[in-house]
Amino acid sequence: MALVSMNTLMQKALAGRYAVGYFEAWNMESILAVTDAAEKTQSPVIIGFGGQFIGSKKRTITENIHHYGQLGKAIAETVNVPVALLLNEAHEVDMLLKGMDSGFNAVMFEGHDISMEEFIRINRQLVKIAKGRDVCVEAEVGKLPDADIASDSISDGKKTDPDEAAFFVKQTGIDALAVSVGNVHLLETGKAAIDFALIKELRKKINIPLVLHGGTGVAEEELKEAVALGMCKVNVGTSLKRAYLNSIQEYLNNNNVSKMDPHNVIGRGGNMDMLCAAREAVAKEVERFIKIIGSENKA
Repeated sequence: MALVSMNTLMQKALAGRYAVGYFEAWNMESILAVTDAAEKTQSPVIIGFGGQFIGSKKRTITENIHHYGQLGKAIAETVNVPVALLLNEAHEVDMLLKGMDSGFNAVMFEGHDISMEEFIRINRQLVKIAKGRDVCVEAEVGKLPDADIASDSISDGKKTDPDEAAFFVKQTGIDALAVSVGNVHLLETGKAAIDFALIKELRKKINIPLVLHGGTGVAEEELKEAVALGMCKVNVGTSLKRAYLNSIQEYLNNNNVSKMDPHNVIGRGGNMDMLCAAREAVAKEVERFIKIIGSENKA
């Protein structure tokens, strides 16, 4: 199936009172796990990669965004459910422009360290370019706190101001607005306290789809309530990587790989393949979220 507009998926979700999930991948097994789960549950889905990770200055090898875009597009075109492809939270405008050329049909610029005036200017520019390429643009007003599992701490954030958000949407023409309503990036050890009153106020003042990042850290019932109030896109990433790591850790704990055929451990794809097991673990986690946000059987 050809790529579907992210805006189309979100508008259908809003009308149907469910949310479509963006499940962030990082390699071949993880992105295939997402589409495995989407096909099994017959759910529309948004696949993609995190620009802040791919473009991180901490990487020891510089990545080519073209590889990720072409991989995601090729996978989307072979599945039997509606799929959009998002380049999420990139810090570099140049990466987003190259991403559009590489197959991504949705992009998001992350720029919390610049002024609102500059943030508006950049997003207005992105929207102008994206519209001519049938690409959707998402942006965030407000700032999510970040959880740090190593120190068991959470950084300061800033909840979305409804008036500022409405002004931003009007000035830029973006397709979707990510909001800070008590949700927390990277949160695993606790549950975020969602401000439902703020969601209601934002829904009244914002006429485009609202997006909830940090889905991992939101309790199931609170996530369902947020969707019922109008959140039509939910981002999940951290719990997928944790499922992947837990699967590999369990495999290594239970198997002496130094005494095994390495092709059986990696690459042969049989019952003893470590990466296949990790892919299945991620798919199960994606399925769990799909059922929570209500997109099962909505393909």
